[in-house]
Amino acid sequence: MNFKKLTPLALLVAAPLYAAQGDQVGNSRYSVATHNAHALNGVNIASMNAHMKQSTSFAYLTSIRVGGEIGDADFADDIEDLIDELDRDDITLDEANALIDRFNAVLKLAGDKGYADVNVGLEVPLSMLWKREHDAFSVSTRVYGSAHVEILDDNVRYNPLQQTLETNAAGYVKVADMLEFSFGYSRLVWQSTKRDWEGDLHLGARLNVQRLGLSKQVIGFQAADGDEDLSDIFLDDYEDFKNETTELSLDLSAYWSAKNYNIGLTLSNLNEPEFDYGELGKNCNSLSNDISQSNCLTALSYSDRIDLTETYKATRYATVQANYISNDNRFSADFSLESDHITPVGVEEQWMTASIAYKPETSFAPNTRLTYSNNLVGNELSYLSGELTWGWFGLGLGYSLDKTTIDGDSTTRGAFLNLAISNQF
Repeated sequence: MNFKKLTPLALLVAAPLYAAQGDQVGNSRYSVATHNAHALNGVNIASMNAHMKQSTSFAYLTSIRVGGEIGDADFADDIEDLIDELDRDDITLDEANALIDRFNAVLKLAGDKGYADVNVGLEVPLSMLWKREHDAFSVSTRVYGSAHVEILDDNVRYNPLQQTLETNAAGYVKVADMLEFSFGYSRLVWQSTKRDWEGDLHLGARLNVQRLGLSKQVIGFQAADGDEDLSDIFLDDYEDFKNETTELSLDLSAYWSAKNYNIGLTLSNLNEPEFDYGELGKNCNSLSNDISQSNCLTALSYSDRIDLTETYKATRYATVQANYISNDNRFSADFSLESDHITPVGVEEQWMTASIAYKPETSFAPNTRLTYSNNLVGNELSYLSGELTWGWFGLGLGYSLDKTTIDGDSTTRGAFLNLAISNQF
């Protein structure tokens, strides 16, 4: 078995799911979505009316994004070894004492600093915008999937009668998948011709129809089959523990557009919709196999550390944006800051993002953007990302500036890849 497959299992669950994230590292729609003004699921719906060309009738964006993140702890191989040792029934007392010292230290570290996050997304060309002289309408569709894995640590003990090791330690996996239809409208509401305040004020609103599927499981290491991957155990019961809820959310935004600068404000999830997780520890004896029943009982034993019945509340939050544009429109600088909020899988986020971009004179050279992002809460990771755009096509790559050590080698704690095709006509 391979504990590392707890990370790619999110890719298996989320393979058909998609969302647009541009060059931003956030893993849900509740984060700043993108710096791309033409991305219809961008954080500020009012900005699309300001950025679209007057001659433009429609615009669309297609994007695929894959990202992952790990905690500051190297424990994957040790957990795999622990599960193998839990399958043995010939452990001597001296051997058990050495194994107990090793694995208790590993589990404590994994419980404090270990986690894995994976998110996958795609936005399809159903996302379109219709621009008129003073207003704009948008219809967009996207889906995303994300997973968060933690360790529930417990002491390892020796059973001298059975000559085995015992522990209640487990992996705690939360997965969210969301299908979203958004309908947006923005309008130019005021124009100022004063010399010091020349610019346009745009207001926008977006109604989001969200179908959110939430599933979580506790997977005990003691009951895990030594010949079966933990990701397979999770997928066997995924649908049984999944609950789907459909709700509406409302976003409002304002955007001031001037010759050399723009300022925006967005209020997201004004109505704070709620979505229920599937319940843990329920009807354990009715589950289909021994491992599922054992995992169900393990979840009950952790009722003081995790919520067996959990409701995710998409709390309202604000995002401010500002950018500067040079007179020749070739250089720009962007800044955004959001208030803190929680993603569906329980990750705390408050992204601060700053970027600079350059558009060369020749059309043969790509437009370039360099972005620094920092999560001010939660894991407090920082990212550096770069984006190249050739006409319709864009490629973004990013990695975390924070490091950890795995198998003796220093490695980044997070990375993502984004491919996008966008056009306006």
